[in-house]
Amino acid sequence: MEATVILLFVILSAVAALVVLLLFKKKPESSADQASVLYAEGLNFLLSGEKSLALEKLRQVVVHDSQNIDAYLKVGDILRELGQNQRAINVHKYLTVRAGLSLKQQRDILYSLALDYKAAGDYDKALNVVDRAIEQDRSVDWALDMKLSIYEALKDWPKAFQTYKDAKPKNGEFKRTRLARYKVQEGAQLLRDELGKDAQARFKEAIKIAPDFPHGYIFLADCYLKDDRKSEALKVLKEFVEKVPAQSFLAFDRIKQLLYDGGVYGQIKNLYLDIIKSQPDNLMARLALAENYEKKGELGSAIEMCQEVLDKEPGNKPARKHLVRLFHKSGDNDEALRFALELIDESFKAMEPSSYELDPLESEE
Repeated sequence: MEATVILLFVILSAVAALVVLLLFKKKPESSADQASVLYAEGLNFLLSGEKSLALEKLRQVVVHDSQNIDAYLKVGDILRELGQNQRAINVHKYLTVRAGLSLKQQRDILYSLALDYKAAGDYDKALNVVDRAIEQDRSVDWALDMKLSIYEALKDWPKAFQTYKDAKPKNGEFKRTRLARYKVQEGAQLLRDELGKDAQARFKEAIKIAPDFPHGYIFLADCYLKDDRKSEALKVLKEFVEKVPAQSFLAFDRIKQLLYDGGVYGQIKNLYLDIIKSQPDNLMARLALAENYEKKGELGSAIEMCQEVLDKEPGNKPARKHLVRLFHKSGDNDEALRFALELIDESFKAMEPSSYELDPLESEE
């Protein structure tokens, strides 16, 4: 009888223990829960720049949740950033055939795939992907920049020009200088190929498109100089100085050389005076005139011109450097030393930190 009671007690204890175990046993996380945790961890690693760890976590995400398109996208993007372009292409190409994708997901996938092909140097396929994206949604905002960057990488300036010209700008206006730059790039390429007349035509188009863009004038003048058409080159440079006063200093050396070659170097002074008269704030013209005076031995006029620059812009370093040399040449070493010391002091001040902070671990004695 006693043995039966003991056996019954053992059985009841075992049952009770089983009930407690079942009640309090931790339920295993679902695959979706694990994927969410891994996805959050992957994003944190990505934000902190730890791409390899982020890649590992995001790969685990897609194992647990194959519907997480964003995780797949990021896996491919990280592979591309790590230089594994073909693997990135494979991941993103796989996503393009997935069913049930939203329009935004399709756009994002094609964008990443275009970047993959571009990174791999396969520009034709990259352009095909861009065109495919435009066919799906003409409002896709990255397509124009992607196309232009590809044509620029290919140095296909005519297509870059036409693509930008045909696009509808967001603000209703084109950046004329960008169009002009493409024309100049095309012209420079033609010039290297010894197609001078075609190059000149492109430079003239650039000037017409953007009269305030300096490179069209400079390249056209150089093109004329190459053909020994000095008078035409000088005419273009003078037009540039008149129309683009803020950048006129870019033409000064060429103009000086042309006047020197033509035996009329003395005219450079009159040119600078005309510029200063019409553009009183053109400090580069004043400095160039000071240099001209110095070469002719007119040190007083050169000093006066540099001081006029400082009257308009007291911190102008080129003018002050000129004055150090000019005062020394004129025998006024005290003034030369004063300007030299000012320049040295400013150089030291520029090197000093704006404030000093004690090391928080450094104890005061």
